[in-house]
Amino acid sequence: MLASSNVAAEDFAKFLQPSTLGLGRVIQPYFTYGLVVDDNIMRIRKRSNPNQLDESQVKDELLKGHKSDITNRFVGGVLLNKEFGRQRFTGDLNWAYNKFERFSDMSQDFKNAAGSWNWVVGKRLEGNVGVTYNESLMPFLFQPGAKILRTQQTQFVNGVWTIHPRWRFNGEYLRYDQDIGKTDLAASQRARNLARTENRFEGGIDYVTYGRNTVGVLFRYIIGDFSQAPSVGPDGIPISSDFDQKEVMGKVSWAVTEKSHFLVTGGWVERLNKSLKQRNFSGFNARGIYTWKMTEKLGFSVNGWRITSAMGNLTANFSLNTGVSVHPYWQITEKIRFEGDLSYEKRKFDRLTALFDNAEVTGTKNTFRNVALRAVYLPHPSLVLSTSIFHSDLSTDAVVGGFNANGVTANLQYVYGKR
Repeated sequence: MLASSNVAAEDFAKFLQPSTLGLGRVIQPYFTYGLVVDDNIMRIRKRSNPNQLDESQVKDELLKGHKSDITNRFVGGVLLNKEFGRQRFTGDLNWAYNKFERFSDMSQDFKNAAGSWNWVVGKRLEGNVGVTYNESLMPFLFQPGAKILRTQQTQFVNGVWTIHPRWRFNGEYLRYDQDIGKTDLAASQRARNLARTENRFEGGIDYVTYGRNTVGVLFRYIIGDFSQAPSVGPDGIPISSDFDQKEVMGKVSWAVTEKSHFLVTGGWVERLNKSLKQRNFSGFNARGIYTWKMTEKLGFSVNGWRITSAMGNLTANFSLNTGVSVHPYWQITEKIRFEGDLSYEKRKFDRLTALFDNAEVTGTKNTFRNVALRAVYLPHPSLVLSTSIFHSDLSTDAVVGGFNANGVTANLQYVYGKR
C-alpha cells in the first residue's frame, strides 16, 4: 500500500510540472454552437389563452400568431482528465448562452460544472465520487410559454466490492436539489412547488456468471422534500408534497450473443406521501433495454418501460409512464453516421390535487410521440458536425389541449486535442 502511495505522489509531482500541464491532454478547451429552428418552440397548446401568461413580450408575440422561433446556443468550456496511479479525475466546466431571436426575453446565460473521481482501492473495491451543477430554463412541456429558471445540483458516491469472483456488493448515495431562481412566476404557487430535494440510498448484490453476465437484486429508498411548497391548505391544515419511496428491484444483464445484449430491471415500488394520501402508489415498475449490432455498420437498441416518475421534476406530482423507444444507427464510414430516435409514451396523472398541480395544463391522460433523424460527420478527430430533423406531438385530455412541433437542428463542436 505504501508503494502505491509513493506512485501516486510521484504522478502528482509530475502533474505540477509546467511541461505536463499541456493543452490537449490534461486540459481540453472546447466550443459548441447549436442552432434550432422550431415552429412551436414554447410548446403552446392548441386551446391556450396567451393573455394568461405573465411574460409580456412572449404574450405580445403569441397574440400576433407567432409561435415559431430560432435559437442560437453558444457553449465555451474546458474538459479535465488526469490519472494518478489507478485514480482518475475528470471534470467539465462551461458557460452557455441561449439566444432567442423572436422571444428575446427568454434569452439567458448559464453556468454548468461536473466533476468525478473514479477511485480504486486494492483489487476488489472501486467506485465514484462526483458532483454536478446545472443552470437551465425549465422545459416548456408542462409550463408552456413560462420563463422559469432552475438550478440542479447532484452529489453522489458509489462503490462496488467484489467479495468473490462470482459475487459483488454495490451501494450508492445520491442527493439531488432543484431550486427555482428568477422567474416570471415568482409569486406563483406552482413555481414554488417545483423546488425539491431528494436523498436516494441504494444497495444490492450481483451474481456474476462464467460468461460475465450478472443477475442481482437492488434495494432503493428515496426521501423527497418539498420544503419551499405551501405548508398550509385552504382550511388551515398543514399539508406537504414530501414523500418516502421504497423499491425492490431484480436486475439481469445478459449477453445473448457476441452482438446482442439485454438489460432488465423490474420490481415493486411503494410511494407514501406525508399528506394527501390519495397520491400514494404501490405497484410494479420495470425497464428493459435490448441492443443488437447486426453488422459492423448497422445496429439498434429498443427500450421499454413502465415506471412512476415526477416528469423530469416538472410537477410536484408523479405520473405512471408506459412507453417504448427505438434507436437505429448506420455507420456508413468512419466519419459519417446516421441515427434515428422514435418514441411513444403514455403518461397518466390520476392523483392530481388543485393545491399543488396545474391540472388545466397537465391533464390526466397524455400521449407523446417523438421522431428524429440525425446525421453526424467527423471531418477531424477534434471536430464534430451534426444536423437533425424532428417532430414532436402531444394528445391529452387537458383543458388547453395538446401541441404539435416540427423543427431542424444544426450543431458544431470543437475539442482541442485528441478525444
